[in-house]
Amino acid sequence: MAVTMTTPLLEVVNPATGVPIQSVPAQSREDAQAAVSRAREAQPAWAAMPFSERKRALRRLAHRLATDPEVVPTLMRESGKPRFEAEAIEVLYACEMTRFATGRAGRLALRDEVRNPFLFPWKRASVLRQAVGVVGVIGPWNWPLLNNYGDAVAPLAMGNAVVLKPSPVTPLTSLLVERLWREEGLPENVFQVVVGGGEIGEALVDSVDMVFFTGSQATGRKVAQAAGARLVPCVLELGGNSPMVVLGDADLERAARAAVWSGFAHSGQVCIRTERVIVESSVHDRFVERCLALTNALRQGHDDPDEDRELDVGAVTFAPQMERAERQIAQARGAGARVASGGQRRPEIGPGFFAPTVLVGVTPDMDVSREETFGPVLPVIRAANADEAIRIANETSHGLSAAIWSGDGRRAAELARRLDAGTVCVNDVLVNYLCVEAPLGGIKASGLGVRHGIEGLRQFCRIKTVVQDRRLARGVSAFAGRHLQFPYKRRVLRVLEWVLPRLYR
Repeated sequence: MAVTMTTPLLEVVNPATGVPIQSVPAQSREDAQAAVSRAREAQPAWAAMPFSERKRALRRLAHRLATDPEVVPTLMRESGKPRFEAEAIEVLYACEMTRFATGRAGRLALRDEVRNPFLFPWKRASVLRQAVGVVGVIGPWNWPLLNNYGDAVAPLAMGNAVVLKPSPVTPLTSLLVERLWREEGLPENVFQVVVGGGEIGEALVDSVDMVFFTGSQATGRKVAQAAGARLVPCVLELGGNSPMVVLGDADLERAARAAVWSGFAHSGQVCIRTERVIVESSVHDRFVERCLALTNALRQGHDDPDEDRELDVGAVTFAPQMERAERQIAQARGAGARVASGGQRRPEIGPGFFAPTVLVGVTPDMDVSREETFGPVLPVIRAANADEAIRIANETSHGLSAAIWSGDGRRAAELARRLDAGTVCVNDVLVNYLCVEAPLGGIKASGLGVRHGIEGLRQFCRIKTVVQDRRLARGVSAFAGRHLQFPYKRRVLRVLEWVLPRLYR
């Protein structure tokens, strides 16, 4: 889009320093609709490509993401995350998702199936899967690559065109990916990025053939309502309030390390992070003691791409999340909880830093237990036994992810079935997001549909059934038609009356 004197600009700020990085032109509703029109024109040729050609195209881009020197620094600067999380999580995920979606799973997802109708054995029903058309991907600010272009990979592999709207807080990585797409000479307008606020998202929902949205529950409900009004499908991932249950026979060292990592990775801005730790009373104090030691050892700071540093916890990308954390901490303290570590901002590091916080004495009725924090706060809840721990874990309107820790793998697997969550990790955390072979999606208010797995690929396809005669069966079909179609005959009914009770015993 040409930039004029009247084009509004979005200023992208490094949350770790508060220093502006770059200004980018904000596009209009009309720009978004024009992008969808271009995508609709380009999509048929992309879908008609042999799968092997789409595979080569998408893997070329994945290789570029893994090697281009601008990708990791751009991720770090606009999100404030450490290099490890930018490279070993975001870039790794985009490449791994590309490998999966363009590999055997992608071929299977698109493969036609032949089914044999029981009542008409002389017929065959072919089930065809074809691209939906243009998919609008609306991404969040916390993972500028993983939940933005990373979510475009599956629909692209299935033959759809994608128009991606990143968050206006972190648009630079998506714009970089769009530039790399062009530089690699990949088909024009098959993948496009539009930048702007909520009006751009509304324009996409009003014009695309399918929506893939990741974000808040409130916005997700609006997206679902708008998509429903148009009768277009939507996939929604609306966050979670993920519990981690620690039983008395768990390996406490491993469990504590997992809780601290899952609670404070990317400063707690992870949809499947541990939002609540529910610990059996017999090991509660020892578990908390170990969590505090690990938390106090975390290295927090600004990981500058131009410096070679080792840091664990970076900045909070979206400043309002710090206000949310402060509100929940204050409410919990007023209700009897205690801040065992952290609990405040760290302006001596930079404007976007909040100390990793461990809360103890937390009860299930506190805001920090009932709501998603999406920040570096780890509440610990005491439970009398496993049954009470499962009950507390399920007392939430969300149901995205959960974890359970026990030395008895069989018992843990049985209890995992009782947890109300779309994905459960046994004696681990977060790894489910990189198990791309298996579907990941939420229940309750955590969303609709899934990402990953063959199920996550096939949802970006329309199903078409073609019923036809088998070879050499036209005569049988014509004979059956003469007796089942007009004019109806009483003798056919008599035969049916004799057959029915014998056929369906």
